[in-house]
Amino acid sequence: MSMKILIMGLLKERPRHPYEMKRAMIDQKWNKLISITDGNLYHNIRRAEERGNIRGIKTEKVDQRPNRTVYELTEQGEEELSDMIVEVFRNQKMDVSLVYPALLFVRYSDKSLVEQALRSWAADLDAESVADAYAPPAYHIVEHFEQRKNLDRKWLLEVADWIKDD
Repeated sequence: MSMKILIMGLLKERPRHPYEMKRAMIDQKWNKLISITDGNLYHNIRRAEERGNIRGIKTEKVDQRPNRTVYELTEQGEEELSDMIVEVFRNQKMDVSLVYPALLFVRYSDKSLVEQALRSWAADLDAESVADAYAPPAYHIVEHFEQRKNLDRKWLLEVADWIKDD
Protein backbone atom coordinates (compact mmCIF):
# COMPACT_ATOMS: atom_id res chain seq x y z
CA MET A 1 0.00 0.00 0.00
CA SER A 2 2.91 2.39 0.63
CA MET A 3 3.88 2.48 -3.07
CA LYS A 4 0.24 3.18 -4.01
CA ILE A 5 0.13 6.07 -1.54
CA LEU A 6 3.40 7.49 -2.88
CA ILE A 7 2.29 7.25 -6.52
CA MET A 8 -1.15 8.69 -5.92
CA GLY A 9 0.15 11.39 -3.56
CA LEU A 10 2.69 12.53 -6.15
CA LEU A 11 0.01 12.58 -8.84
CA LYS A 12 -2.29 14.57 -6.56
CA GLU A 13 0.41 17.26 -6.58
CA ARG A 14 0.61 17.28 -10.39
CA PRO A 15 0.63 14.97 -13.43
CA ARG A 16 3.89 13.03 -13.89
CA HIS A 17 5.41 10.19 -15.87
CA PRO A 18 6.77 7.11 -14.06
CA TYR A 19 10.45 8.08 -14.28
CA GLU A 20 9.63 11.46 -12.75
CA MET A 21 7.75 9.71 -9.93
CA LYS A 22 10.68 7.37 -9.29
CA ARG A 23 13.15 10.26 -9.34
CA ALA A 24 11.04 12.19 -6.78
CA MET A 25 10.88 9.13 -4.52
CA ILE A 26 14.63 8.58 -4.66
CA ASP A 27 15.49 12.28 -4.33
CA GLN A 28 13.37 12.43 -1.19
CA LYS A 29 15.01 9.22 0.12
CA TRP A 30 11.78 7.22 0.24
CA ASN A 31 13.82 4.31 -1.09
CA LYS A 32 15.21 4.02 2.45
CA LEU A 33 11.71 3.05 3.63
CA ILE A 34 10.33 0.96 0.79
CA SER A 35 11.64 -0.91 -2.22
CA ILE A 36 11.44 1.37 -5.25
CA THR A 37 12.11 -0.74 -8.31
CA ASP A 38 10.88 -0.28 -11.86
CA GLY A 39 8.89 -3.49 -11.51
CA ASN A 40 7.20 -2.39 -8.28
CA LEU A 41 6.52 1.10 -9.63
CA TYR A 42 5.10 0.02 -13.00
CA HIS A 43 3.05 -2.79 -11.42
CA ASN A 44 1.39 -0.33 -9.04
CA ILE A 45 0.83 2.20 -11.83
CA ARG A 46 -0.84 -0.49 -13.97
CA ARG A 47 -3.03 -1.59 -11.07
CA ALA A 48 -4.03 1.99 -10.22
CA GLU A 49 -4.90 2.63 -13.86
CA GLU A 50 -6.94 -0.60 -14.08
CA ARG A 51 -8.86 0.42 -10.95
CA GLY A 52 -9.60 3.86 -12.40
CA ASN A 53 -7.53 5.71 -9.80
CA ILE A 54 -5.15 7.24 -12.35
CA ARG A 55 -5.28 7.79 -16.10
CA GLY A 56 -2.78 8.52 -18.83
CA ILE A 57 -3.28 12.02 -20.21
CA LYS A 58 -0.54 12.20 -22.84
CA THR A 59 2.37 10.35 -24.34
CA GLU A 60 5.72 12.05 -24.80
CA LYS A 61 8.66 11.12 -27.01
CA VAL A 62 12.09 12.15 -25.75
CA ASP A 63 15.15 11.60 -27.94
CA GLN A 64 15.66 7.94 -28.86
CA ARG A 65 13.92 6.66 -25.76
CA PRO A 66 10.61 4.79 -25.70
CA ASN A 67 7.44 6.84 -25.38
CA ARG A 68 6.50 7.78 -21.85
CA THR A 69 3.00 8.26 -20.52
CA VAL A 70 2.11 11.14 -18.23
CA TYR A 71 -0.50 10.20 -15.62
CA GLU A 72 -2.91 12.17 -13.48
CA LEU A 73 -4.99 11.25 -10.45
CA THR A 74 -8.71 10.79 -11.10
CA GLU A 75 -11.52 11.89 -8.81
CA GLN A 76 -11.95 8.26 -7.79
CA GLY A 77 -8.21 8.13 -7.11
CA GLU A 78 -8.43 11.16 -4.83
CA GLU A 79 -11.09 9.38 -2.76
CA GLU A 80 -9.06 6.15 -2.73
CA LEU A 81 -5.92 8.03 -1.62
CA SER A 82 -7.81 9.66 1.24
CA ASP A 83 -9.31 6.32 2.29
CA MET A 84 -5.91 4.55 2.19
CA ILE A 85 -4.30 7.24 4.35
CA VAL A 86 -7.05 7.03 6.97
CA GLU A 87 -6.87 3.21 6.89
CA VAL A 88 -3.13 3.23 7.64
CA PHE A 89 -3.81 4.98 10.94
CA ARG A 90 -6.91 2.93 11.75
CA ASN A 91 -4.88 -0.29 11.38
CA GLN A 92 -2.71 0.76 14.33
CA LYS A 93 0.51 -0.83 13.09
CA MET A 94 3.67 1.19 13.66
CA ASP A 95 5.16 0.18 10.33
CA VAL A 96 7.10 3.23 9.17
CA SER A 97 7.00 2.03 5.57
CA LEU A 98 3.22 2.66 5.74
CA VAL A 99 2.89 5.37 8.40
CA TYR A 100 5.47 7.76 6.93
CA PRO A 101 4.10 7.80 3.35
CA ALA A 102 0.58 8.26 4.76
CA LEU A 103 1.80 11.16 6.88
CA LEU A 104 3.59 12.74 3.91
CA PHE A 105 0.28 13.04 2.08
CA VAL A 106 -2.09 13.42 5.05
CA ARG A 107 -3.14 16.81 3.65
CA TYR A 108 -4.99 14.88 0.91
CA SER A 109 -7.14 12.94 3.38
CA ASP A 110 -10.02 13.64 5.71
CA LYS A 111 -7.82 15.03 8.46
CA SER A 112 -10.55 14.83 11.10
CA LEU A 113 -10.75 11.06 10.52
CA VAL A 114 -6.95 10.77 10.70
CA GLU A 115 -6.87 12.77 13.93
CA GLN A 116 -9.59 10.54 15.39
CA ALA A 117 -7.68 7.39 14.34
CA LEU A 118 -4.44 8.71 15.86
CA ARG A 119 -6.10 9.55 19.17
CA SER A 120 -7.83 6.16 19.24
CA TRP A 121 -4.51 4.44 18.54
CA ALA A 122 -2.80 6.39 21.32
CA ALA A 123 -5.63 5.52 23.74
CA ASP A 124 -5.37 1.85 22.81
CA LEU A 125 -1.63 1.97 23.51
CA ASP A 126 -2.42 3.48 26.92
CA ALA A 127 -4.85 0.65 27.65
CA GLU A 128 -2.32 -2.08 26.88
CA SER A 129 -0.81 -3.55 30.00
CA VAL A 130 2.14 -5.85 30.11
CA ALA A 131 2.78 -7.93 33.22
CA ASP A 132 5.81 -6.96 35.29
CA ALA A 133 6.47 -10.53 36.41
CA TYR A 134 9.01 -11.37 33.72
CA ALA A 135 12.52 -12.63 34.31
CA PRO A 136 15.49 -11.73 32.07
CA PRO A 137 15.75 -11.82 29.10
CA ALA A 138 11.96 -11.57 28.70
CA TYR A 139 11.94 -8.64 31.12
CA HIS A 140 14.24 -6.64 28.84
CA ILE A 141 12.12 -7.42 25.81
CA VAL A 142 8.97 -6.34 27.62
CA GLU A 143 10.71 -3.21 28.94
CA HIS A 144 11.80 -2.28 25.40
CA PHE A 145 8.28 -2.89 24.15
CA GLU A 146 6.87 -0.59 26.86
CA GLN A 147 9.37 2.15 26.01
CA ARG A 148 8.53 1.88 22.30
CA LYS A 149 4.81 1.91 23.07
CA ASN A 150 5.17 5.09 25.16
CA LEU A 151 7.30 6.77 22.50
CA ASP A 152 4.80 5.81 19.78
CA ARG A 153 1.88 7.07 21.89
CA LYS A 154 3.57 10.43 22.48
CA TRP A 155 4.38 10.78 18.78
CA LEU A 156 0.83 9.84 17.70
CA LEU A 157 -0.66 12.52 19.95
CA GLU A 158 1.81 15.14 18.68
CA VAL A 159 0.85 14.31 15.08
CA ALA A 160 -2.86 14.39 15.97
CA ASP A 161 -2.41 17.86 17.52
CA TRP A 162 -0.51 19.04 14.44
CA ILE A 163 -3.24 17.74 12.12
CA LYS A 164 -5.94 19.37 14.25
CA ASP A 165 -4.14 22.74 14.22
CA ASP A 166 -3.06 22.60 10.56
